[in-house]
Amino acid sequence: MTADTGLAARPIDGRLSLGAAELDDLFPTGAAYHESLVTYWVLLTLAAFVAAFGLFQDSVASIIGAMVIAPLGGAILAIAGALVTGRVAWQWRTIVQVAVSALWVIAIGFAVAVVIPDLLVLTPALEARTEPTLLDLGVALAAGAAGAFVAARHTGSDALPGVAIAVSLVPPLATVGICLEQGRYDDAGGALLLFTTNLAAIIVVASIVFLLSGARPVAEGVDRGRRLRRGFATAIVALVLISIPLVWRSAQNIAADVTALNGASVVRVWATPQVLEVIAWNVDGNHIQLVVAGPNAPEGVDALATALAAKSGHPVELEVTYQPVTRYHSAG
Repeated sequence: MTADTGLAARPIDGRLSLGAAELDDLFPTGAAYHESLVTYWVLLTLAAFVAAFGLFQDSVASIIGAMVIAPLGGAILAIAGALVTGRVAWQWRTIVQVAVSALWVIAIGFAVAVVIPDLLVLTPALEARTEPTLLDLGVALAAGAAGAFVAARHTGSDALPGVAIAVSLVPPLATVGICLEQGRYDDAGGALLLFTTNLAAIIVVASIVFLLSGARPVAEGVDRGRRLRRGFATAIVALVLISIPLVWRSAQNIAADVTALNGASVVRVWATPQVLEVIAWNVDGNHIQLVVAGPNAPEGVDALATALAAKSGHPVELEVTYQPVTRYHSAG
């Protein structure tokens, strides 16, 4: 006779720890559900504070820690599982849970920003979460597939920290709150787009992985296939809608990179004879910002703007900032 350690009888909530769970454990009932709610909200709250402070400090370690602590990824996987298995009640329950969680993290980020002096400029950690691109979508799709594979095959628990780190969920939401408090509404919108991108990507790719793993609607009868198609179609539509602004932002970034690359030679030809050093070079659509330093104020700025417009094939607005440099020569 073997001793009963009590572990087998312990209720499992697969949304919090997928390593030893099966797909059905994403939908706990009774004691497992109620007990896990306390753990979920405590961990989410702590992760939100860690992320907010880490973003202000520009601390990569703190931000990664927040990603690992946060249980939000498991709740999002539960949305995908509910869509595929046709659990209508769980679909709404998990969607509401994720929505309330997002608002809670945003509120914590806002509160932290209230007690910390406003930043003159965003830290690199904050700024990195305000400009999502198609590359972020690719990362979310791959990491979401890994998380779903763990949930469906109830194996590979060592991979979960990597999944949590790869998919940025809590830091973008904390960034939204911080940027809202500081009146940076465009940046807040960009961070919110990053979160919704990751959310939609995880739901879609997790639904596909669950289907390939054999998951099917739990309800029997003629409604079985309809529920499956309806749930999967909903996830696909959400991902397509999210991808539209990402494609637009990526196209803008590519256009800016092309303009910067083409214009670099023009700027070099203009700056070298005047002994000017290019300190900063930024392209945002048709607006070009150039910071130069040298012993004499730059000349021929209008001619430079005309040359840049000709090279890029469209009108440009050029802004040149000059930093004077004084050089002293002596012999001793």
